[in-house]
Amino acid sequence: MNEQARSFVGYLYSDRLRAEANRIGRNYWYAYLPEIFDEMGLRATELSLDALENVSDLAGYKYLFAGSMSLNARQQEVLREWVRLGGILIGFALKGADDLFGISHRKTIAQPDDEFTISGYGKFSRQEGDAETSPGPMYDYRGALLPIFSPLEMVAPSHEAVIEEALLLNAGRTATGCPSVVRTQLEAGKTWYFAFDLTQTIWVMHQGRPIDRDYDGDGYYRTGDAIPFSRLHDLEVPYGDYWLQYLEEILSSTPQPFIHQLPPLPDGSAPDLLIHFGGDDECTPGIQVEASRYMKALGLPYHMNLMPVNGKFAIDRQEYEIIKNNGHDLSIHFDFVKPHFHYTEADVLEQIQMYTEAFGEVPIASVNHWCTGTGWAEHARWASSGGMKGDNSRAHAFNPPYNPINLMGYGFGTVYPHFVYDDFKHDNARIPFVNIPIGFFEPRIYEESKDRDIARIQLAVERAAYFGWTLNMFIHPVYISDAEHNMHCLPALEELLRYLNEKQFKVKYHSTNQLCLWWMERASTRLEHCVLDAGDGGSTLSFEVETQSSDGVLVKIPLNDGNGEAASYSLDGQQRAAAVHRQNGRCWFICHVPRGEHRISVTLPN
Repeated sequence: MNEQARSFVGYLYSDRLRAEANRIGRNYWYAYLPEIFDEMGLRATELSLDALENVSDLAGYKYLFAGSMSLNARQQEVLREWVRLGGILIGFALKGADDLFGISHRKTIAQPDDEFTISGYGKFSRQEGDAETSPGPMYDYRGALLPIFSPLEMVAPSHEAVIEEALLLNAGRTATGCPSVVRTQLEAGKTWYFAFDLTQTIWVMHQGRPIDRDYDGDGYYRTGDAIPFSRLHDLEVPYGDYWLQYLEEILSSTPQPFIHQLPPLPDGSAPDLLIHFGGDDECTPGIQVEASRYMKALGLPYHMNLMPVNGKFAIDRQEYEIIKNNGHDLSIHFDFVKPHFHYTEADVLEQIQMYTEAFGEVPIASVNHWCTGTGWAEHARWASSGGMKGDNSRAHAFNPPYNPINLMGYGFGTVYPHFVYDDFKHDNARIPFVNIPIGFFEPRIYEESKDRDIARIQLAVERAAYFGWTLNMFIHPVYISDAEHNMHCLPALEELLRYLNEKQFKVKYHSTNQLCLWWMERASTRLEHCVLDAGDGGSTLSFEVETQSSDGVLVKIPLNDGNGEAASYSLDGQQRAAAVHRQNGRCWFICHVPRGEHRISVTLPN
């Protein structure tokens, strides 16, 4: 078999449909699909829905996505023939193509309140033999109820060959008698049907609901008000990432390249996890340089957000340079803390200007004091217009409590940074600005809860290494440098480092600024011109990569049989050392691609 295309994954898209939705005041949720690909590390090709007329239009593509659209008879026939020839079609709540997916559509159930409300849940069945070995919802999406944020399509399998992958539960967690995901075989190919809009579900999880009122009743507008989940949900479960792990399984049925979420280590190998350290100074004098010195002595990066009070910062330019010379990063700590206060673009730009005038550079990634927020995409749009690139104010836990310390959580369904997409008034455009979730907020070890606190830190490390997370350790500098406040924080930091060393995990340490810039470099990395040559003795997968990341990137290829010992790769014709790494419980063949433009060829045994 010889397949050639820009990538092996394509998605049908019509900007006309996006414009029509925006014109009537609605977000076009399907526009978020490229962001889903980006988190997974896929480079997919947009294909014009309106130009889909012949099977030859899909030549070279192994996987195809379609959603938020209706297909005419000719388009359905083209897709049916492409699937018969070996294609894999994935549909999100696609209407009018029941025969293609082996389903019978009964009715559509709207979301209970608005587009940011949970309408149901997907519940995956355990695979054979999993009952005794499954590690549970902390490690396995099959052990968790996965929320859905979109209308529900009530469908039934139309023939016996259709396999129900996941059950559909309603918002009250009661079985509907219908599936949420089905798959079926169609000659040489397969189809998957999601009975809801996965793009809306992930977008709502990542970006939350608009902060248009005080949903949690704590008296302030904070990012906790944007959390789309309820207190019935365990925020230690990254629900959005779990949906995407299932999608990754589908897309890994044949060899294809993904860009790893983590940057390479200095030797070019893959880290098990990335930890980024950051915290806010709250304009407290006398703590910043000492905290920086302490972190430098540990050999760790650190990121400090500086808060202005009455137009002044707690450190001067000389102290700023001392901290930078320690190898640490600084940024703005926006202060908009007032009861029920919606800050404005002018407020954001004013404080960016204060910082720039005081320290001679534009801040990169910030945190809002008390994690205040307003609107939906407004902060990202305003801060981006002022030259900034990211925000680390995305709450990990519900409020109250006002300061939920010693807790780990993912209030927005993901551990990874993600680009902000604008609202329908602004064409649902991607803003060059990333939201960075808070992960572990102010780890502590108290004497009265010592065993539990240590176990929490160790579990965070174990999960981050298992999944390959970008784990945020959020520690205010006062809890590092001030003897009256650090008696519970420093033991937690020491336990973190001790356990990492004991387990011999390979760690990439970053500041929050560094993670923000890495994520942007990763997103701009080009991966294309994929060719797969399959023969009796094995397969050769080749592709081109161009990256501006100074460390380069890691490209990973799924090894479904788990045997990568006989695999090898070359970079620009030069043989390189092979490596196999586990992430998400799956074996991946790893290629280190340095900065620049390169051609990679991977040999995989059958």
